[in-house]
Amino acid sequence: MENGLALICGAEIPSELVFKPIARLAGLGSPLYVVDGDNSFRSYFIARYARAMSLDPRLALAQVQVSRAFTCYQLAAIVERLSQCADTADGVSVDCAGIVCLGLLGTFYDEDVAWSEAERLLQEVIAHLKSLAKRRLVLVTVRPPSSKARNRQGLIQTLMQQADFVQVLPLAPRSRRPTQIPLRLKAGK
Repeated sequence: MENGLALICGAEIPSELVFKPIARLAGLGSPLYVVDGDNSFRSYFIARYARAMSLDPRLALAQVQVSRAFTCYQLAAIVERLSQCADTADGVSVDCAGIVCLGLLGTFYDEDVAWSEAERLLQEVIAHLKSLAKRRLVLVTVRPPSSKARNRQGLIQTLMQQADFVQVLPLAPRSRRPTQIPLRLKAGK
């Protein structure tokens, strides 16, 4: 994998696109950092993919450091700290295989944060990610905003313009989407 800022956009991002490369790199003993902006980190996927590749799942999981952000301010602070540490000897090690930002924009879709503030913070985050991407792979995933936050769609465009590589995933066909199964219970049964 090459250095640079890679972006995967999609409503449904298959686990193998994100967690399989994490498992491979971490299972080979390379440390990785995961910034989780939408509470989508799943350690069992890393263990499962590591096992499938005949790698030690414990080693893979031990190499992954996760930071969760619940607001765009926390996410910006985490990315800034990683960027600052990357420039010092006691921070992110030079042999760090990469940084993965899951659901980067999830916290930026919060309508309690003014649009101008969300844009400003995103520009700061992008600058730090670009700096980190000069020395290692930075993989970012984003999902489109909910219908309530459609006015935040421009944030995805901003991020896409700055990425070195962009993959936009198509919507799953209707037949593959999960559907609600009607449940009919008879009284007393």
